[in-house]
Amino acid sequence: MKHPWYSIRALASRGPSAAASADAPTRAEVLIYGDIGESWYGDTIAAKDFVKDFAAIDAAEITVRINSYGGSVTDGIAIYNAIKRHPAQVTVAVDGAAYSVASLIAMAADVRHMADNALMMIHAPWSLAVGNSADMREQADVLDKYAEAMAQSYVTASGKPREAIMALLTDGVDHWYTAAEAKAEGFVTDVIEATPVAASLSAESFARFDKTRLPAALAQRISAKAPPLPAAAAAQPTEQSTMTPDEIKAAAAKAKAEGIAAEAKRRDDITAAFAKFATRSGVAEAQAACLADVSCTPEQANAKLLDVLGKGAEPIQGTTRIGTVEDEGDKRRAGMSLALEIRAGLAKNDTTNPYRGDTLLDMAQASLERSGVNTRGMDKMAKVAAAFTHSSGDFPLLLANVANKAMLMGWNETEETFQLWTNKGTLPDFKQAQTASLNTFPALDQILPGKEYQYASIGEHGATRILYTYGKMFNINRAAIINDDLEAFTKVPRLMGRAAMRKLGDLVYALITAPVAFNGAALFHSTRNNLAASGTAISTTSVDAAMAAMALQADNGNTLNIKPRYLLCPVSKRGAALVVQNSEFEVGASTKNNTTPNFVRGLFETISDPRLDANSANAWYMAGDPSQYDTITVDYLDGNDQPVLEQQNGWTIDGVEFKVRMDAGANPLDYRALYKNPGA
Repeated sequence: MKHPWYSIRALASRGPSAAASADAPTRAEVLIYGDIGESWYGDTIAAKDFVKDFAAIDAAEITVRINSYGGSVTDGIAIYNAIKRHPAQVTVAVDGAAYSVASLIAMAADVRHMADNALMMIHAPWSLAVGNSADMREQADVLDKYAEAMAQSYVTASGKPREAIMALLTDGVDHWYTAAEAKAEGFVTDVIEATPVAASLSAESFARFDKTRLPAALAQRISAKAPPLPAAAAAQPTEQSTMTPDEIKAAAAKAKAEGIAAEAKRRDDITAAFAKFATRSGVAEAQAACLADVSCTPEQANAKLLDVLGKGAEPIQGTTRIGTVEDEGDKRRAGMSLALEIRAGLAKNDTTNPYRGDTLLDMAQASLERSGVNTRGMDKMAKVAAAFTHSSGDFPLLLANVANKAMLMGWNETEETFQLWTNKGTLPDFKQAQTASLNTFPALDQILPGKEYQYASIGEHGATRILYTYGKMFNINRAAIINDDLEAFTKVPRLMGRAAMRKLGDLVYALITAPVAFNGAALFHSTRNNLAASGTAISTTSVDAAMAAMALQADNGNTLNIKPRYLLCPVSKRGAALVVQNSEFEVGASTKNNTTPNFVRGLFETISDPRLDANSANAWYMAGDPSQYDTITVDYLDGNDQPVLEQQNGWTIDGVEFKVRMDAGANPLDYRALYKNPGA
């Protein structure tokens, strides 16, 4: 079959090539000289033949020569993709014209030549439409989709933004480019010298374009019936399209009618497939989406329908669902627990709770009866004993739940100050752990050409961290239940939660008030430059001296420039510290009516704690921001930063025993972000 708009021929070999077989030519030439495809309005058999023929070329180098006014968009996209995926080195040469979709094909190669007297034109895809307003709108949507599909090819070739290319493909204007202009825009890579060869450029050839926007020189040639523009290739052009405008319109009408019929069949097939399942959830929405997408085939629509039907499908053997829900025991225990929390002030009042008026003894008896125990004839002591010891009873669990909430309330409501200036960490076990300080990483080395990077040594100031267990026990006996003593398992655990939080504060402040050893010396020592030579009161001058000492701290000769954030002082010195923190003028000056600015104003925050008073009424400290510097760390086992409540039935007492346990430790990480002044 002879195709009037393209031809493929082998060229003489220029030498061996690894990309071609031994008996195949290493070079081939493809001429696209005419309208793309056999029809401007849809994909054609001839274009499919081109794609097949092009893929069969066994050559290392292929030159695709273009002299075309365009044609079918779908055929052009298919040809572009065929060129892109061929393994050969492909060069595109625009010999005379690359208009409309022919310009898209020209983008397919990395090397794109254009004769210096050739022309390129890019515009929005267009078509002829026949039908009502809905048909017109639908066709407009299709053309917009074509523009979106074409845009990426121009973007990839030219490097221009997608928005700029979309503007060319949607503004309805024919954009003409000379070879030089096309190169400037990135559409071609080289401009080559033309070789005069006749090319057909008649007025009829431009009937499809807006002649009012043709380049002036080209329009003049057409109107004057001047000799045709030369083409660059020394190849004989093949037959050109000779359809008149009326023939083009007739062909368009025929193609449109065929397209309408095909679209109607597509919609009918999709509608029929979805009709049987119209009442199922999501089917109507999926059908509408498939009908709206003109590229969705009936086969693709069926696949989407199966996806919708498969969602939430039940097993073949039945439709039984298994889920975990609260049983009556869970609901009863939750209701009793909330009632006790309301009575103890741990939760807001709920007037709908049916257990609000029950005593502890009432709840113990109800738990037994729900477990199938007959309490008739039992005295109070026997009922409580049975409630504590019955294997399936939930009374001990009820008490433990309320006690745990009370303990955590005490823990959370306790105000402490150590969290502000210490680090928080986690350890996996109770073994000693060695940790490098955040403050000690050495300065970076200069790496000269050819020299190796050196490993940093960060273990010299490593800190040892370890966890300990802290805890206490309490019990609830039968007498407390009979007496309806809520404080026995609400107030006591709450106090123990507070005690647990205070214990951590005690551990932290003991590290700075007691003579603690850290890496072979006292945490505060004159040799470490973090202890004032003599005690002075809190003043502008003494705070400035502390800040200077911390800034000058060094590691292996590298100044750390640590900036303190907090001033820690006894409660009795809090007022003096706040004056220095906020005063406009220097605090502690010997002269009256001092007007010297307070140069440490606003550079720190004040934290006071009574544990410091207990150790010294005068000593004060400064600490760096824990988010930037290591000071003291408070570690928890596996990151569990709350105390734990455990219970067991009493053996030595008639009741239940509770144990509050906390696995934690406070350890110094570094001394350089801490400073002490003994005060005065």
